[in-house]
Amino acid sequence: MKGTEVIVRVAGAAGDGVQSAGLIIAKAFSRSGLYVNTYNYYQSLIRGGQSWYQIRAAHERVKSQGDGLDVLIALNKDGLERHTNPMINEGGASPLEGVAIFDKGITGYTKGKATYCEMPLGDIAAKYGKNALMKNTVAIGAMAAAVGLDFNILSGVIADQFGKKGDVADQNVRAAKEGYDYYTTNFKKLDKNIQYGNAKRYMMAGGEAVGLGAVSGGLKMYVGYPMTPASSVLHYLASHAEQFGIFVKVSEDEISAINMAIGANYAGVRAMTGSSGGGFALMTEALGMSGMVEVPLVVYEAQRSGPSTGLPTKTEQGDLMQVIGASQGDYPKVVFAPRNVEEAFYMTREALNLAEKLQMPVIVMSDLYLAEHYESVENLDLNFKIERGQFAKDNDPDYKRYEYTTSGISQRALPGQPGLMHNEDSDEHNEYGAVVSDADTDPTLRRLSMEKRMKKIKVYLQEMPPTDTYRYKDAEYAIVQWGSTQGVVEEAVDILREKGIKAGAVEINRVYPLNPDMGKLLSGKKKIIVVENNYSGQINRFLRSEFLVKTELVTKYDGESFYPGALAEELEAVIRRN
Repeated sequence: MKGTEVIVRVAGAAGDGVQSAGLIIAKAFSRSGLYVNTYNYYQSLIRGGQSWYQIRAAHERVKSQGDGLDVLIALNKDGLERHTNPMINEGGASPLEGVAIFDKGITGYTKGKATYCEMPLGDIAAKYGKNALMKNTVAIGAMAAAVGLDFNILSGVIADQFGKKGDVADQNVRAAKEGYDYYTTNFKKLDKNIQYGNAKRYMMAGGEAVGLGAVSGGLKMYVGYPMTPASSVLHYLASHAEQFGIFVKVSEDEISAINMAIGANYAGVRAMTGSSGGGFALMTEALGMSGMVEVPLVVYEAQRSGPSTGLPTKTEQGDLMQVIGASQGDYPKVVFAPRNVEEAFYMTREALNLAEKLQMPVIVMSDLYLAEHYESVENLDLNFKIERGQFAKDNDPDYKRYEYTTSGISQRALPGQPGLMHNEDSDEHNEYGAVVSDADTDPTLRRLSMEKRMKKIKVYLQEMPPTDTYRYKDAEYAIVQWGSTQGVVEEAVDILREKGIKAGAVEINRVYPLNPDMGKLLSGKKKIIVVENNYSGQINRFLRSEFLVKTELVTKYDGESFYPGALAEELEAVIRRN
């Protein structure tokens, strides 16, 4: 697909407008009928450092940020050198193979492998306004000419971007057009066969998908404390709260957030909370209380590089063991890990139903890569049946809140329901909710209550759909992935297949409990290779202990995601190793 796709990168320092420029380009490609996948590389600095935003687009679905680079828009010298010189290139991506567009004021740079397109970006921008960042718009116009993008589509995106700023929109459109014309006059168009079209493509980021999925799933209240990268859900829901008819609360800390969400669910309000790994750590005691009192709860956990503050703006899959082991003691919980943006939408609303049906915590895991990058999505199916689970009828003369049922699921009562007064306690309790710990410890009742709660996992396992696979019917080598690495693993499998290696992917989005069908899927393979964005191979340990299989491990833990070409090389090396 190399000749029919295009990969563009905008590089500069924080504060240079890197992300804004990247999003304009992504939207222009999307409105041109192309599928889009973006990648946001940024620092935790407000100003300075090195940031870049990458956009990959093609007429076929693109599953990752891809390999190589066709167009670079360099906003400073560091960005120009870093992405044209393989000796200093960062992030694991291949260096530039196409054209580099940059301002003539950037001088004294070390040349690498690229066609250098020096332009008077600043001079052109100065004709139309005083904002120095307008040179970015000129460069975007030049990029459009380089890849043969219809300028009318680009101008529409720019006008929308600056639509509420009066003459600024017109100024930016004219600046982009002069950049477009300058490139056309002075430089060659890329040798690409990009199949633009009229189909409408929609882009969505993972955080937005989680928020919208929650609303589609009947969410009425979201409580959170800002922490990257979970903040994108909080920001999205807060900015649309009135439109969606939901209550959004920014709490004083994560402990308050989860307890407020538990209280709302107890009162019958469908509520959820979310945070990143550090904030989730503060939530774990309350998570166990949710399991003990059997109040439904959905928690969104967005991973970033740890431990401690770690790399605040970098991605990792390092929280799985923390999430699975969250809170003390044994209690039922389910953990989802959506593999892509669309799945983040569908699995979040599924989690809300499941939490109420089983009356227990459900955790939706993401990571910075999934939460903050954009993908093209098809028309989302908004038809969804909200299932609230079992509720008791008024005036039950012998109401047992924690009745020992064959499924482990008892009938809930909402505060104020006539004739259903009962006790709910975080201490161990009997069917009626009466405490059976300390002075009145009863080992028999403890055993019954524990077994009652854990029966819910059996109910969940019976309803769990089969594990998904990719190109697996004749696979001799199983490549196992979980969560956001789906796209890059599938592309790596395709690369291996082109070399005659019969690889196939086993894709896990329901990470706890694992589907029992994994044992059958992994049996009889020449090698099982687990791919993870962490150091220790966390799901790998889980697979080995649950299914007693021998595995190999490919990991990445530098804060960046995998790239398909580099991953394919690592996988091939493991496959060919004796």
